[in-house]
Amino acid sequence: MELQNIHENQKAAQRSLNEMSPIQQETEADREIWLERINIHLEKLLAKANKDKDMFRHMKNHYWARNHVCKARIKILKPRLRKALKRHKRDDRL
Repeated sequence: MELQNIHENQKAAQRSLNEMSPIQQETEADREIWLERINIHLEKLLAKANKDKDMFRHMKNHYWARNHVCKARIKILKPRLRKALKRHKRDDRL
């Protein structure tokens, strides 16, 4: 049923295209060209959005790993800092 409606719409469009004046046909052709250009532009925007999304996903993993490295460094350096502070306190006494 829907397929039949589509065919009827296409035939009606062809008939109306044949019945149009040359100026109307040219306008219709220009409309098709502009629609193609807009479609290409929107596809480029979509590709850029997908690229940005992939970059954000990569950066999330990058910062997660960087955070873990920093936490490990802090874990290693905390005891050293405590030891240095204790030594510094003992040296200050008179």
